[in-house]
Amino acid sequence: MILIGPPEAGKTMLAKRLLGILPRPSLHEALEVTKIHSVCGFLGPNSSLISSRPFRSPHHTVSDVALVGGGSDPIAGEISLAQNGVFISG
Repeated sequence: MILIGPPEAGKTMLAKRLLGILPRPSLHEALEVTKIHSVCGFLGPNSSLISSRPFRSPHHTVSDVALVGGGSDPIAGEISLAQNGVFISG
């Protein structure tokens, strides 16, 4: 889904509410999300399975590497971190 409109029209608000109507992630989807976040080092030592869909809204000045991933020390980008969830690009 693509939401297009002028600033302050409510696109981000609608996208945030989308998480509330999406079905709960399946076990397979939850494992995918957890694996990606774990590889990036975003899970603590006592963390468990991520059972909610991710919501990513990077700043509109985000670099290409931060958005897509990669770099000299390769890491997943914002697009990968939004796997099975909602991604908003400003």
